[in-house]
Amino acid sequence: MKKSIYLIMPLVVGGIFLFGLNKFLDSKIDYMLKEKDLIPIMNDALSDVKDKGVIANNHFLRNKDIMMLGSSELSHSTKQHPTYYFNTSRSKNEVITIGRAYTQSLQDATILGSFDSSVKDKKVVLLVSMQWFMDREGVTPHHYQTRFSPTQFYAFLNNPSISNENKIKFADRSSKLLADSEDYKSESVYAKLYSSDTFLSNTEKVLLKPYFEFRKYIVSLKEKGTTFKKLLILQDKKAPVKSKPIDWKNEEEKAIMDAKKRVGNNELCIDKGYYRHNFGKNLHKLEGKYKYVNLLESKEFYDYQLNLDICNDLGIKPVVVLIPGMDKFYNMTGISTEERHEFYDKAGNIAKEHGFKVIDLRENETEKYYLRDVMHLGTKGWVDVCEKLFKEFNQQ
Repeated sequence: MKKSIYLIMPLVVGGIFLFGLNKFLDSKIDYMLKEKDLIPIMNDALSDVKDKGVIANNHFLRNKDIMMLGSSELSHSTKQHPTYYFNTSRSKNEVITIGRAYTQSLQDATILGSFDSSVKDKKVVLLVSMQWFMDREGVTPHHYQTRFSPTQFYAFLNNPSISNENKIKFADRSSKLLADSEDYKSESVYAKLYSSDTFLSNTEKVLLKPYFEFRKYIVSLKEKGTTFKKLLILQDKKAPVKSKPIDWKNEEEKAIMDAKKRVGNNELCIDKGYYRHNFGKNLHKLEGKYKYVNLLESKEFYDYQLNLDICNDLGIKPVVVLIPGMDKFYNMTGISTEERHEFYDKAGNIAKEHGFKVIDLRENETEKYYLRDVMHLGTKGWVDVCEKLFKEFNQQ
């Protein structure tokens, strides 16, 4: 009997501690989200609080802020970044940017699916890059694992608004992309079991349910700890000072001046640092490098379609922005203007068939200073995109 007590007591004490810690974090986080200045988190595209969490994102969406999902273009530092226009008291709503290198459609779907389904009229922008579709297999396991969030993964599969069909598609893709992961073995098994309906898998689900419930609790607690530490160092909220309305013509002129300072004397007319690091004197050695690429047959379209289907499930009507690629560079490397435009047509039409607004930027593929390199929006490009989004969301 005494031996049983010695075994049980640590579990009881541990359980009480975790329960108390969870309640403490809930209370403190709820208070700080209301009282702290959250702009530093909103402006940080690389913040794990947004990137791999659900708590702060749901808070922002309840405040009717605009969620902008993209990839590495949101990580690049430029004065014309969306946060400069939306988070400086010059718009009705603020913007939350999430995006770093190797984020693609399936990661966007995970983030969207982790949102609180009770929050209505969510404002969402999806920045879609052609480069995601250059790999025939779509997102690689390494890149998916790098961007993976267990918290968002479980929140997605527990979201009552997402159809069972789409949950199974998501779980099936996740199980394959996580198959060789050392860090996310539990989620790989969970995803594989979720997408299977055999007698054996159903038996395993029953037997492993206590473990996975505990796993969900722990990853949720870990997110709360991360969020708590981040909020703790923020300054208290101050009353906003309304700024003057944006003069977009003037912003474009300043963007061109900023670009000229960074662009060197190179034939692509892009940032000299990028050109020197990636090409140097070897640009023309890249001729035909991507001639094997077939943008229209990439598995990325499967994930892109799934992402938009999930938006329909959730009642989200995103604005889809198709980011252009540099005409001269991709023509030289083997992805012709014709093929790129077929890609824009296909991606745009899929979004329109879902009833979503599309901002197609293909006409800017040859425009000077629109891109900062061969694929990322530059100073002039960001001014144009932000002005379009201001009008779309009626911000002035």
